[in-house]
Formats: sequence, structure tokens, C-alpha cells
Amino acid sequence: MLTAAEAATHLGVKLGTLYAYVSRGWLKSYRRKVGRQALYRRADIEALRGLTAPERGVRARSLPDASSWVTIAQPTGDAATAGVIVAESGVSSISEGRLAYRGYPIEDLVERAAFEEVCLLLWNGVRPRPEEVAHLRENIDLARLPQPVADALAAIGDDAPPLLRLAVMMPALAAAEQRLLQRARLDQARLIIGALPLALPRASAGHGGVEADAHAAGGNSGMAARLLARVRGAAASADCAALDRVLVACAEHELNASTFAARVVASTGADLYASVLAALCSLSGPIHGGACDRIESLFSDLAGGLGLERCLDSFSARGLLPPGFGHAIYPAGDPRAVLLKRVARATARRQGRALYQTALKVERAVWTRARLRPNLDYYLTVCVRMLGFPRGMPAAIFAVGRAAGWIAHSLEQYADNRLIRPRMRYRGSLLRHWS
Repeated sequence: MLTAAEAATHLGVKLGTLYAYVSRGWLKSYRRKVGRQALYRRADIEALRGLTAPERGVRARSLPDASSWVTIAQPTGDAATAGVIVAESGVSSISEGRLAYRGYPIEDLVERAAFEEVCLLLWNGVRPRPEEVAHLRENIDLARLPQPVADALAAIGDDAPPLLRLAVMMPALAAAEQRLLQRARLDQARLIIGALPLALPRASAGHGGVEADAHAAGGNSGMAARLLARVRGAAASADCAALDRVLVACAEHELNASTFAARVVASTGADLYASVLAALCSLSGPIHGGACDRIESLFSDLAGGLGLERCLDSFSARGLLPPGFGHAIYPAGDPRAVLLKRVARATARRQGRALYQTALKVERAVWTRARLRPNLDYYLTVCVRMLGFPRGMPAAIFAVGRAAGWIAHSLEQYADNRLIRPRMRYRGSLLRHWS
């Protein structure tokens, strides 16, 4: 076994490059039983060394080519590994359990950046200028729905699930766009982000409009204020700041199922509306986007008097993990959950501690029983409900935040496009004849 420094020296690369090999799946790291130092198998390093071009310090053609977008075949047999690398991206990175957007650690962004700044950072790759941020906030504050889009939302009713309302909006926006001069893609991105809050049912359904939202926002501007004003009916500054941190934490997370769906659709040349719709459809599946709903059900059962141990026993009996716990990419714990737990703690001081205390009890019990840490969905749900949003809204808030990343990946795909067409390994019947 080699240390990180020894492995990097052996490959002739910097430590950052070594860690990138790990995050992209080209190299596996191992942990000591005592301590946190990562180790690397000498045989793996030797094999990787044969695939690089050390004289140029870059990858040789044998390593995955970012421009080809060809899926690397998984190993044969039943022990096929997950997390197969299919592409490269400059939007975000996950390395050694640390998440970064465009090179900025998630901890810095949640603490210091506004959601609108993160949108523009993800879309353009550089930290935005203040006037660009102000322009996006103005787009969000003044956004109005074309009448056909409002009619489409009215047709499914305010009682429709929030995620469904977001999905219904996308083709209606696309249809409205077809009647106008085609906007540049960045203008479409701003339109989509500004329109998303308007798909959600108003606190007092059917009353007021943009002006009512602006009044309820109490002088605050931007996505968090618009969401709170529209859905809850008021937008105190402290709550706006808390929701803004939630949106930043949700904005991007590499190539998950919904993001991959967005990129696949973008690779066909379809517009941003279609890409975001594909992502929303993927998110509607219970395995991907349904965690928040299951977490809400867990808290509802506990509030109704069902014992915590009995609740957790029911998951164990069905061979299920407790909702909101565990993450394949973060075996040591999801850093986003740590950040949102701080937001929940601060929110509890203003909004009441009952739900937060219940969340802590569940977290302690799951750790004792299964040694699992909470993931983003868990404290996202806690924060959103503590901020006064109704049941069913945590998943929608996640979608609004993640739309920033869906758009960023779609824009990146458009910029250097090649149709995404993975292959599958056939495991069916042998060749036969119809006679």
C-alpha cells in the first residue's frame, strides 16, 4: 500500500490530480482501520501508470475521453461495481467526501454565497459581478407567467403535488416560447428560474399576483424571499437567509439520476425546458426524489404517537434504511447535512424546537442502531417544514434549488456536444430463429 504522496510521486502527478482520479473512479482509495489517512494499492497505481503519458503530464487515449461520452463497460459477473464514469464535467466535484461547485467548497458557498450568485457561478463558471446578480434577482422578483402557462397550472388544480406542478409548467413555457423570438439559452435559464416559484400554490390560492408576492416579501428580494412570500405568505429576513442556505446546498451534486437525465436530453439538441422537464420527471420517482416525502411521513407517525423504536423496527423488518440516512458517496457522512443541521438549529430558536428535537432523537437512534449519518434530504426536510412550508414542499424546494445545476449541466453539454448513447451488456437468450 502507498500513501497519497507516494502514489502521486509514483504517477508523476500532483496530489490534486491523484484525488481527481479517485473522484472520477479511475483509482480506488482505502482507509486505515485506525486514523483517516487514505492508502492506495501499488498494483492499482502501476496499472494506472500504464494508461498515462507522464512525459506530457496528461491522460493518454486509454483513459476515458471526455469528448466521447461513451460509458465504460462494467466488469463481467455479478460483482459489477457501481459509480461507472461516463463523462467529465467542470460544474462540480466530489473528492474524498468533499463537495465543491466550480472549485468552491460547499461549506464556503452555503456560508457566504446567495442562491442567485451560485446560479450564475454554475452557469458561467466564474464568480458573478454584483450587477449580474442584481439582474437575476430582478428577473425572479418581476417574473410573470404567460396566460397559457397559468391556464395549464389552473387545469391541474392547486391540490396537485408541487413536483407535478413544476413539471407541468415546463412544456407550457416551451410552447409559449415557440410563439416568441427564441431567447438565448442564458435568457431561457433566467426565465425558468424566475418562473419556478410561480408554479407552486399560493398561500391564499387565487388572490393577488406579483405585487402581492412583492409586498409579502417585506423588502427582501431573490428566490428565497419569493418562495416564502408566495407559499407561506410572509418573508422575514432571517427566514429568507435560512432558505437561501438550503437552496445553495441543493443546487448541484455532480451526475445523479436527474442531472444525467437532463444531460441526455440536452445531448439530443432539445431546449432547456425539455432538459429541466426530464430532470423533474426523474426526480418524481420514489427512489430518487421521494425521500423527503418518506421523511415527512416518519415525522408524522412520530407526532401521531407511534414510538420511535417501533418506527425504526418497521424499516428493518422490510430491509429498508430509515429515510434520510446513508449516502453511497459519503460513507463518513454527507457534508450538506452537517451544514443544514446548523441552519435547522438556528431556525429552531425562532420557530420552535419541537421538530428539531424530534430530528435529533431520530438521528441519535439511527446512529446507535445502524451507524448511519443523515443525508441532505433529512435536514432539508427538517429546515423546510420548520420554515412553515406545508407538507409535500421539501421535495419541491429541492427541485427549485437543483434546477440551477440541471441548467448548468445542460449548458455544458450544449457547449461541447456529442449524443449520449451508452451501451448495455446483453444477458438474454442466445441467438435463435423465428421458425
